[in-house]
Amino acid sequence: MSETKAGAGPNGTGSTKIQVLIVGAGSVGLVAACDLARRGIAVRVIDAADGSSSGSRAKGLQPRSLEVLDDLGVVGRIMASGRSRTQIRKYKGTTVLGTSEVNPEAQEPSCSTPYTRTMLVPQWRVEEVLRERLGELGVTVEYGSRLVGLEQDGEFAHATVKKAGGRENVSVPYIVGSDGASSEVRKLIAVGFLGQTDETVRMLTGDVELSGLDRDFWHWWPSPDGRLLALCPLASTDTFQIQIGMSADAAEEFSREEIQSLIDERSGRNDIRVRRVVSQSVWRFNVRMVDRYRVGRVFLAGDSAHVHSPTGGLGMNTGIQDAYNLGWKIAHVLGGAPEALLDTYEEERLPIAADILNLSSRLFSERLKGGVPSEGRSTDTLQLNLNYPASALNDGPARSDAVVNPGDRAPDSLGQTADGTVVRFFDLFRGQHLTALTFGSQSRKTARVLAERFPRELQSFDVLPPDSPTAGLDASSVIDHEGHAHRDYGIDGDTLLVVRPDGYVGMRVTDPDQVHAMDYLRRVLPQEGRSAVGSVTN
Repeated sequence: MSETKAGAGPNGTGSTKIQVLIVGAGSVGLVAACDLARRGIAVRVIDAADGSSSGSRAKGLQPRSLEVLDDLGVVGRIMASGRSRTQIRKYKGTTVLGTSEVNPEAQEPSCSTPYTRTMLVPQWRVEEVLRERLGELGVTVEYGSRLVGLEQDGEFAHATVKKAGGRENVSVPYIVGSDGASSEVRKLIAVGFLGQTDETVRMLTGDVELSGLDRDFWHWWPSPDGRLLALCPLASTDTFQIQIGMSADAAEEFSREEIQSLIDERSGRNDIRVRRVVSQSVWRFNVRMVDRYRVGRVFLAGDSAHVHSPTGGLGMNTGIQDAYNLGWKIAHVLGGAPEALLDTYEEERLPIAADILNLSSRLFSERLKGGVPSEGRSTDTLQLNLNYPASALNDGPARSDAVVNPGDRAPDSLGQTADGTVVRFFDLFRGQHLTALTFGSQSRKTARVLAERFPRELQSFDVLPPDSPTAGLDASSVIDHEGHAHRDYGIDGDTLLVVRPDGYVGMRVTDPDQVHAMDYLRRVLPQEGRSAVGSVTN
């Protein structure tokens, strides 16, 4: 067995000692890697596959995930390849029954919510953009590298990686398992995967090139007996994603001719012609989740921790948000923040996964009865209302009359600088820092003290009333010229808010005192001289 120093491989980090090993280079692992790498954490990403995936698999990004990708600086690239307004055309045989929106209850974009609709974009394109971003941060995915062993002690997680050149031993402070439903990481740390599998419920999914269908519609032939046919055009490609409900004794793979026959049978038409099958797989009803997200120095995220039905577009999105919740916490602890910060990952994300499993199963049950995505669908699938009301990271009273409480998503909003330049709050939040928003003189005084104590980790902005004089204001002052921010955050007094790096409100207090606010930041921020593993050796 060969043994090399972690980080001496092909990921462009030279002799840098790797701090986090990410196993699995799907959308979840790539989000985790991008978030960590932009925070200066040395990451290594391995994947057992020979190369990147070419199939769409998931195809919907929900608004909350778009906000995550906005913060990572890639949302524009992804939206350029997708569609946010798609009509579903519903058929019975050759008869058109009507059309409907994918998100019929979605609101128009607003100051507080810039993304309000599901973006249909193939997963392979999302991953392609994230790999590009990761490359810009100096990290390349190592394909053909399989995790085959994993042990840990109080100081390191010790991984054995098998690749073409032999085996390599890698010792790192933390490992993130984002290697899918059959996760080797999960198996090696002996975490159970609880739930159910129903082999009688199957669906053929894949990407096909075909002619005869209008690409302006997502075409549905629903059936109460589960014999669904759905063909969704994938924007910026020549393909449609196909979904066909299958019987329990269906084959594992179908020829082009067999897929053609199924389309002919289910649609009642003979003008839809399959030219090429790009990718395909058979999905089985499988709803499972772990009872632990963390074992020592090893974390699970995405399908490694929870698998859902494909309805609602919730699997990839929930995994992306797992990674976004975890990344900043690992980075802060590596920098010297209290280790207890890592416990809040499971505390916050496990209940979310349980709720999502219930929601996706309900939607899938409706689908089996002949429903289509726009029918009986609530705004819950958009994931903008997901929050952490019981998190240990919350500080401040939860008020039933408050627009935004600790643990809630921090809304976007609009203000302007002294010279009239429009300021978007999401741009204030963007990056590696926590953000303090002050509404009042006492809050401003407190935030100045906090920012002086944590100049790199905290950025503070004074949100001023519309009639505030502009003379003498600097870049940290934002004039709420149309009252958006006061309304979006429900401000009714001298209020200090601290927004976490993942865009959730951590602290909200009225008439804050410096000692209380400082104590809160010490719970979540690295402390000077307390780097936990910054000088580790392999």
